[in-house]
Amino acid sequence: MAGHVADLGPYRSGRVREPYRPTGPMGRLMARNRKLHVRAEPFEPEVLVRGVTSLAEFGVEARIMPTPGHTAGSVAVLTDSGDLVAGDLIAGSFMGLIPGRPANPPFHDDPRQNLASLRSMLDLDPARLHVGHGTPLDPARVRRWAEREHRRLARRGAGAGAGRSEE
Repeated sequence: MAGHVADLGPYRSGRVREPYRPTGPMGRLMARNRKLHVRAEPFEPEVLVRGVTSLAEFGVEARIMPTPGHTAGSVAVLTDSGDLVAGDLIAGSFMGLIPGRPANPPFHDDPRQNLASLRSMLDLDPARLHVGHGTPLDPARVRRWAEREHRRLARRGAGAGAGRSEE
């Protein structure tokens, strides 16, 4: 099991970060669900990720890319063929119910930092983005969404943890 060093606290404690910082209506609804606040079995990652990490020694033609914002230790995986496994860096709208439409996942620790991470991944020209919630996303459509999200955050003066989604 691998994990980024910046998320060691939750791994070791078995507690997710709190408070939850919803990105929109779905996140606010989910934050009320007590099941999100249960403890998990603590664990120690066998592989600690500290920066860009090649997966070649594991037989995978890809690299782990730190993408802080969703959590401090969020990562994405970029394959040599151009697929970006983005996880919760971006999601499909309404938790993937609207195929192909980008949106924020329900929570981010820091929306501005997450958007900066998303833009840095888009600068690497991925062929497609595979997300934790929804179907793969087209990078051109995600770029347009990211521009709108940038303007929205600028208008709101969003600081760490603030913001609403276009869910």
